[in-house]
Amino acid sequence: RFRGRLPIAAVFDTAFHVDMPASARTYAIPHELTQRHGIRRFGFHGIAITSVLAEYAHRTGAHAADQRLVVLHLGSGASVTAIRGARGIDTSMGFSPLEGLVMATRSGDLDPSLIPYLARAEHTTADEVVRCLNQRSGLLGISGRSGDMREIEQLRNGGDPRASLAFDLFAYRAKKHLAGMIAALGGVDAVLFSGGIGENSAAARAAVCCGMEWCGVAIDASLNAQPARSGGRISPAEARVGIHVVPADEERIIARETCSLVTSSTA
Repeated sequence: RFRGRLPIAAVFDTAFHVDMPASARTYAIPHELTQRHGIRRFGFHGIAITSVLAEYAHRTGAHAADQRLVVLHLGSGASVTAIRGARGIDTSMGFSPLEGLVMATRSGDLDPSLIPYLARAEHTTADEVVRCLNQRSGLLGISGRSGDMREIEQLRNGGDPRASLAFDLFAYRAKKHLAGMIAALGGVDAVLFSGGIGENSAAARAAVCCGMEWCGVAIDASLNAQPARSGGRISPAEARVGIHVVPADEERIIARETCSLVTSSTA
């Protein structure tokens, strides 16, 4: 229980995406429904992305405002975000974190018709189907064993076919969204991997980038295989597009924003 005048600050994960272009944030549903209910693609992982951009600028000396960047924040929750002029112009998560990539327990993109179909077929409710899509799908649902990429890779290396499918689908969906974000930007200067999987899984990074040489995205296998927790460039020195592993530090951004809010409110 709080006593006295204790300041409370809220730092929103969606704030980074608030100025996305209308073409990226709008769903193609009746306009009156959009207006009546405030429906839009909100996007998430904004705090992590903010920390990644700051750390990337610190490490490389590059100014995010001068570059076209794609951040692949890959973890239990996963998203891909296109950034121009240090502002988000599109992202894979939408009205909720369920949209977009395959994640630990989330399905990511699917045909909306699947929800009422499964509700009828399983004699359950739409809410229960959505709960399944959030909590029992993704890597866990496909593999039937785990939503943890570390365990998925171990099972895959041991020849488990469902774990292999889970890994391949995760990488394939991330690759598709990466290519889409590059198209949205009209090219890319750097791709930044963050999040638990993005920072620690060399196999996942390699699978996402494999076959992307056509747009300048390529990694150096030896650099990619090095312990990457501390981050660094994993693309060849001569590559046009820099591929970097950049650890996210959401707590630092929350602390910074809280300090700024509290300071300004008491000034």
